[in-house]
Amino acid sequence: MGLGTKHTNNRVFHAFCLPQFPNPQSRITFKLYCWSFVRQTSWSVPGMVLRPPMHLKSAEQESSIKVRWTVPSRRSRRAVNLLVGSCLVLIVTLLVTFCGCQQQHIPNTMHGSHVAIPARPKLPLANLDAEPIVRVRVARRADRVLINAHGMITIGPGPSQANRATPQQFAAPVTISKHGAGYAIRPAQGQAIAWGLDALQIITASGHVAVNGTTYPGTIMIHHSVPTKWDPTPTSVDAVNHVGLETYLPGVLEKELYSSWHPATFTAQAIAARSYAIVQHYANENRHYDMEAGTASQAYVGSNTGYKPQQAVLQTRGMVLVYDGRVVPGYYSSTCGGAAQDASIAFPNGEDIPPLHGGLRTAWCSQSKKFRWGPFTRDRTMLSARIAAWGKSTERSIGAVGTITSIQITQRNKGFRPAVFTITDHRNRRFNLGPEEFRFACNYASSGTKTLSKIPASQRLYSSFIDVTVSGNNVQFANGRGYGHGVGMCQFGAQGMAQAGLQPEQILRTYYPSSRIQRAY
Repeated sequence: MGLGTKHTNNRVFHAFCLPQFPNPQSRITFKLYCWSFVRQTSWSVPGMVLRPPMHLKSAEQESSIKVRWTVPSRRSRRAVNLLVGSCLVLIVTLLVTFCGCQQQHIPNTMHGSHVAIPARPKLPLANLDAEPIVRVRVARRADRVLINAHGMITIGPGPSQANRATPQQFAAPVTISKHGAGYAIRPAQGQAIAWGLDALQIITASGHVAVNGTTYPGTIMIHHSVPTKWDPTPTSVDAVNHVGLETYLPGVLEKELYSSWHPATFTAQAIAARSYAIVQHYANENRHYDMEAGTASQAYVGSNTGYKPQQAVLQTRGMVLVYDGRVVPGYYSSTCGGAAQDASIAFPNGEDIPPLHGGLRTAWCSQSKKFRWGPFTRDRTMLSARIAAWGKSTERSIGAVGTITSIQITQRNKGFRPAVFTITDHRNRRFNLGPEEFRFACNYASSGTKTLSKIPASQRLYSSFIDVTVSGNNVQFANGRGYGHGVGMCQFGAQGMAQAGLQPEQILRTYYPSSRIQRAY
């Protein structure tokens, strides 16, 4: 907002310039002619030009407001006053209509043009009635699952069909697979049986069940795999571990952190992981699992007896990260590289709240082997095929991309991490990918083809914090920084802070600014 000021006999006259129209296409120039009765004859008010907002790129998109001053006759004062009043009304109207609450925003590009993303659920209130029972998918789209335990295994219908069948006991091990609309149960001893049920519940006397060789606390539910576009009539099953949150967490910490790391790192990780799990639990009530047992959610080893994980969970029981009365999803990744990514940029429906905003950070993670990585070169034709295959598998429009001719970083966040990658192909078609989309697409592998086999470790994108150049038939990746999405807590950074003597509360305040720690149950 520009301002011209004139002092005349203790009077101050202000001429306010209108703000820039937010739409850069609306190249409108207002000429405001103001007359004022004054006692002095000398006025010197320079013409004022309002600079465009940050999102405008060129001088051609600027519009200016010119203010010209003259002295009227006494007879025109009433008309002048009416004119000035009308102008002020116009100014206020335009301020509200065109400029109110406008701010620059980097759009979330994760959804693509062909993928429907559900509305973002509200974050749960940080005041729970009791410890949640979380549901972790430990076997995904499996042809069969092998169930084992010490002693007998009890298999019955899921809670929604409790009256459909009587639970039966079987000697371990037991193999379960899909059979028509139900399941085939094949015990090691005895005869196979078929149950026409939607879901099976598996319980053991010890409270631990092994699925495909990994032991989990709690119970196991077997569900039919959900049909997809690529598998409309699946003949596979999912195994889901139902377990109390506090029993689940030690198995997360055991997998996510090195056993030699500082206890303060484990404590901070416990609070972040608990917060993340609670948000996922309430966000996914309409499907048969809350989280995966891998890096798609939180890595999880199942049953755990490690001292540091157990102590960290016990000492922080029920403690979560809170912002504005709601639980903050405690996203974290291995190494941020000195800058955080925004959750709203990295994830579909990522939360746009201060604790999850991106920006530059102190590089506490410099001891990580992935703090800096690269450079390396990838074949342009092969990369084009890999990105197209990823697009088809995820139903993104970029599945139609041809041979890539250009890859540009067209938007960055406040920490200078890439926010949008724009890919141009030989037909001059442009496709926008979010940072995690770009990383997944470049690393995409398909077990069904030799050409899209797993990428060597030396040529993988460990994060999207990278510079990219297309040159001839090569795509050059350089200045790689960090490992993972970069949202929230940096695990190597947390360890660096703990080694420097900082407490868990200080670590979490650094990585989730504006949040606080609260006991939710």
